[in-house]
Amino acid sequence: MRPALFILFLFTCFFATKAKAQQHQDITFSAEMDKEKMLLNSTVEFRLVLRNAQGSDLQPPPFRDFNVLRGPLRSMGTTIINGVGSSHITHTWQLQPKRLGELTIGPATIRTSGRTYRTNSRKIQVLEVDAAAASSSPDDFLRAELSTDTAFVGEQIILNLNLYSSTNVISRNLVQEPDFDGFFAQPRRQYDGRPRAVIENGREYQRRTLGSLALFPTKSGRITITPYRMVLGALRYRSNSTFSRRFTEQIPLNTDSLYVVVSELPQPRPATFSGGVGTYRLQVQADRDQMTTDDALTLRITVTGEGDIERLDAFPPVSDKDWDIYDPEIIQEEFLDSPTGMLGRKIFEYKVVPKRAGKYALKPGLTYFNVDSARYITDAPSSFNITVTGGTGAATYDVDTTAILETKLTLLPVTELPNGRSYGSALPSRPWFWGLFFLPLLLAGGLIGLQRYRSHLDARDPIELARERAAKAATQRLKSAKIHLDQVQARPFYDAVEGALFGYLRDKFQLPMAELNRRNIKDRLTAAGADAQLTDRYDKLLQRCEMALYAGQDKADDLAAAYETARELITDTERQTGA
Repeated sequence: MRPALFILFLFTCFFATKAKAQQHQDITFSAEMDKEKMLLNSTVEFRLVLRNAQGSDLQPPPFRDFNVLRGPLRSMGTTIINGVGSSHITHTWQLQPKRLGELTIGPATIRTSGRTYRTNSRKIQVLEVDAAAASSSPDDFLRAELSTDTAFVGEQIILNLNLYSSTNVISRNLVQEPDFDGFFAQPRRQYDGRPRAVIENGREYQRRTLGSLALFPTKSGRITITPYRMVLGALRYRSNSTFSRRFTEQIPLNTDSLYVVVSELPQPRPATFSGGVGTYRLQVQADRDQMTTDDALTLRITVTGEGDIERLDAFPPVSDKDWDIYDPEIIQEEFLDSPTGMLGRKIFEYKVVPKRAGKYALKPGLTYFNVDSARYITDAPSSFNITVTGGTGAATYDVDTTAILETKLTLLPVTELPNGRSYGSALPSRPWFWGLFFLPLLLAGGLIGLQRYRSHLDARDPIELARERAAKAATQRLKSAKIHLDQVQARPFYDAVEGALFGYLRDKFQLPMAELNRRNIKDRLTAAGADAQLTDRYDKLLQRCEMALYAGQDKADDLAAAYETARELITDTERQTGA
């Protein structure tokens, strides 16, 4: 065999082996159950799921401790997430336990792509039915649940609004929510809203999280969270001797009042305390390691953590004994949603100037109060060795270094007047005399001009004034979205646009958080005098944001158009409904 053909053969074998390994890497075979605990008189759904393959010779586990009420039922499906597709084949059984205790369902096997795949065994806890407790338990109830009921000022608390239901709920209407006096509340989107089977008071419920908030206490003491109130629509049947009639029963529910005991931060606080409460991480970047006394060192410090990022103040990154420290520029300040809670991110950019030549070991640190250990911690992950040489005295940086010097009052010695000079005889010949003489006239003319200018502003077209105010409001509301637009970050951009529109409409129409949906927004805009075209534009842009955030359609090719549409929406809303 020729060398070139041999090398081609080796490459072909290598890539074929790699492709086959990748194919097997994407194939999974797993056993799933819809609950981990159950009652003896209940049922559990057991599923065998094969992903990204077509299998054969399926060997399900023996269900020795269960009665098979239904199955196996076979289903197929395909999902596409961010342009990547996957397929699955599912076999489903509905099982009822025969006895109490911890029951085990053994492994299953299937053949595909020349291999045998095997699942792990699964266990489930079967509990005794408490008929007395179950009879006194409600069919449905609402519960607000806190991650903790004791906290420090500024510490993040997660509040989940959970619905426990055992009936067929077809509608939910939140009619009242707490005012959260004493908290800074931040709505969350990335929470698990899937129904889960749970056992409460001897009865099995489907628990679903309807909403989630991140709460940050702003004061100490025992703070009360007033109840949520909701009306459920549950499907019921009424029958008589001849027929059965279906109807919807309206069920009012409310949560209990909650209490959070909030403590002040311990004293004494370190002199370098930044105000941050929670857990934070620090990243520091320096733009150089060699410089002169004519240069300014730029330090970009990124702080990320599970805390109220707005409480975080600027802090000195270096010693003021060796460096002149100027007020930092805040490049970015934002809240980021995550499955575990709200994350905050703040980026400072400092300019520091050395006072003298030398070698400096810099280790910028952030001092914050760590809620896990209940003590003050300094995080200083990076160190920099900076070599400073003497300069020429001509600054190369553009920060404002001017200082205002106080003028000292000094008394001049008394001297005799020259011959031919006398007091008070030469004032009209002095230029400053006539300047002081005409100064009142100049001031009066200036006041008259200012009054005419204000009158001109008052006489301007109200529509033009409203348009200018609307443009300023749009720019302020969409500040965070503009940052993500410039950085071509599609998903954070759409999250910021949606949050800006919701926040603007909430503040303008005094809408509670529970009513911030596309249907209510359309009704409020129409009632305020907005035309149908404006409400349709709102609906389309909010729908685009939802598709980007929850359906994976977060392409970056239309960010500029979406940003301009959002600006025009706020401007046109102010023009049509009044500022």
